[in-house]
Order: sequence, then structure tokens, then C-alpha cells
Amino acid sequence: MKKLEEFKVLPKLVGIWQGHWIALDPQGKEAYQFTSLLTQKIVNNQWVQTNENKYSDGRQETLHFSGKVLENNSLLLESSDTPYSDFKMIVDEHGEHLIIISVSEKKTDSPLAIETINLVNPKQRIRTLQQFKSPNGQLRGFTLVNEQKID
Repeated sequence: MKKLEEFKVLPKLVGIWQGHWIALDPQGKEAYQFTSLLTQKIVNNQWVQTNENKYSDGRQETLHFSGKVLENNSLLLESSDTPYSDFKMIVDEHGEHLIIISVSEKKTDSPLAIETINLVNPKQRIRTLQQFKSPNGQLRGFTLVNEQKID
């Protein structure tokens, strides 16, 4: 099995990233915003990630994720934090700069989101998310993210 350090994109994402997230409803109207500080590491061939989110309404949350190599360019991302603990998250690399994350419900396998992460350059990445309601797959909204690597 391939080592995570040998992947083409994920090792480039190791570090601390600061981002601005804008969530949109299905019609593209802004629903809410938040800022994030993401710490991403590779430890013992596993992806280790902590998200510290601060919302415009003053609310804060910390989320923890870990990932295990599935295949040559895939990772199973998991979390013990609600609601992510109920999600199956598969991370796939595409080329040298693109990641696609497919998110579904663990119990039903109903699709919940598709996320792209485009590493524009070593210090900037752009993320887009399409989110769906379970179990019918109706569009729930979009999220746009601009992140800068700060360490």
C-alpha cells in the first residue's frame, strides 16, 4: 500500500491554513460566513486534521479528522465529532493539484456533499462544496472557500 507521504497532493497541504468560508443557499444567496484555521499533518501514515471555526454570529467549534490510506490515491477520512461521525468521506487525488472529497451517510450511503480542493499555488487553495439533503439528494446549498497557508 502506498504511503501517504508519496501522494501527489495531500503532502502539499500539510501545514496551517487560514480560510474564509461563505455558505450559499440553493439560489446562491448568502446563508452564513465563518473563518477557519486548519492544521493538517501526516503522522504514522495517517492524515491528522483539526479545524477551528469561528462564525459571524460569535459561535466557535473545533473539529477533528483522521484519514487512512485506502488505495494508491484515496483516503478514508473520519471524525468522532457530530455530525461528521455519521459521514463516510472519501478523499481522491486527481493530478498534481486537485482533490475531490465525496461525502455520504454511513448508514444509507446517501450523498451529502462533493468538495473540490484546488491547490492554486503552494500558499493558496480554493475549495468549493455542493451539499445535498439526505435521503432524496435535493440540493441544500454551496460553500466557497479561499484559504492561505500561514505556516
